[in-house]
Amino acid sequence: VTEGTNDLNKEQVKEKVIVEEVKAPEPKVEQIFTAVEQKPAFPGGEAALMKWLSSNIVYPVMAQEEGAQGRVVVQFVVEKDGRVGQAKIARGRHPELDKEAIRLVKSLPKFIPGKNNGQSVRCWFTLPINFKLQQ
Repeated sequence: VTEGTNDLNKEQVKEKVIVEEVKAPEPKVEQIFTAVEQKPAFPGGEAALMKWLSSNIVYPVMAQEEGAQGRVVVQFVVEKDGRVGQAKIARGRHPELDKEAIRLVKSLPKFIPGKNNGQSVRCWFTLPINFKLQQ
């Protein structure tokens, strides 16, 4: 008997090997609500949010030099854990102001998440940010 041969069956047996690609289940993307029973809230309320914005805003130099001012409206998702995500400009004013508004929103502290049926849900939040030059 020689190693590696099959003395019982000298015929070569061809085996078919079927390789099936098993795809991992798609991660479930949860719905982002536009309207909820309980809206997301900034800790301390709207006044605290405005105070936070005014103390963290950095007026872009180029926008100042060009005299750009006005309201930039930013939309973002408040996640189930209160984190801010998916920020986008809903109504822009000036490229530099828009960029600063996005930077500001991305650096916001956690919110109290929105709720539906007592459960935290992902939902959109719209925030107008006013840029006004001092005269």
